[in-house]
Amino acid sequence: MSSISVETENETQLTVAEYVRLVKIKEQVQQFLENANIKGMLCESEESINGLTIDLTIKYSVNKREN
Repeated sequence: MSSISVETENETQLTVAEYVRLVKIKEQVQQFLENANIKGMLCESEESINGLTIDLTIKYSVNKREN
């Protein structure tokens, strides 16, 4: 069965304001996935080929540079 997972790296590098913004961005991406019915599309695709599994990973990575 298909899965959608979310990974976040180095979010501790963010200021409080940046972290709040990241949470809002994550919510927007989640809403997009739900509205576009990505999970349903993945499940339908898997059913079209016996044994097919589709895993989608969304990765947020923060790599701040010192100014």
